[in-house]
Amino acid sequence: MTIFWFLFKEGFKGLLRSKYSGAFSIIIIAVSIIMVGFGYVIARDTLFAVGNIRSQFDVDIFIVATAGPQDIEDFHQKLRSMNEIDQILYISPEMAAEKFKKEFGEDIFDILDYNPLPPSFTISLKSIYRNLMSVEAIASILQRDSIVDEVKYRKNFLIILEKYQRVILVVVLVVFAVLTIISIILTSNSIKMTIFARRDIISTLKLIGATNRFVKMPFVIEGTLEGGLGALLAGLIIYGVIYVQNNYLQSFFDYRLNVSLRYYIALFVLGLFLGWVGSRRAIRRFL
Repeated sequence: MTIFWFLFKEGFKGLLRSKYSGAFSIIIIAVSIIMVGFGYVIARDTLFAVGNIRSQFDVDIFIVATAGPQDIEDFHQKLRSMNEIDQILYISPEMAAEKFKKEFGEDIFDILDYNPLPPSFTISLKSIYRNLMSVEAIASILQRDSIVDEVKYRKNFLIILEKYQRVILVVVLVVFAVLTIISIILTSNSIKMTIFARRDIISTLKLIGATNRFVKMPFVIEGTLEGGLGALLAGLIIYGVIYVQNNYLQSFFDYRLNVSLRYYIALFVLGLFLGWVGSRRAIRRFL
């Protein structure tokens, strides 16, 4: 325990002695974590919005005009037995006529002497099936039923949604990877400069019998401290921005930022990780 405390103090002293290089690493890590943190929130909220839009996606099933009440009831039971379907709404020809009147402002009977609108079902799929591949497969199954005249859904709408969802995920992953690599490299460079500045002390320690692990540990602790301090700085800045947005700017942007304590803990752990990996990378090359 005494040795660990000594190594921790040496790591902390090394951070203080590093001055500008250490401060620079802390700032770079903070900037990287801020960008990753806000990138995560924006991507999360964007994907959530896409999910909300996707939840409003419906499939319309139009029934042939010759179908009788029992045929419609049997088909309704078939829809209810399908695990992919979440909600089912039956629209009779009379209900379709009322819907037509509300949407277009005219009574279908003022235009024609009869009601040409067929009975139909509007179904909502469970969330895991609201993708183009699943919808096409379900539509193909339904279309094969003799009672079904036509199955309609907004195919282009789904294609666009999935395209933007993929783009968002790719951008987030690329940005996270780039910022992580930059942070690790800069932290490594800071530790390298510290090791170079203390090369005489390191040589002396080795001459008196200090093990490689004993020599390396203060530098690992120093890099980890840089990452932790960078994460704390980033957390404070993010908290300040979120507080200002939610309390003073929400009326202008109509957007509320919501994060939990786990979010800040994750950022802190990320900072420690960046500092630890950066210091280990530097040590591997110089010690």
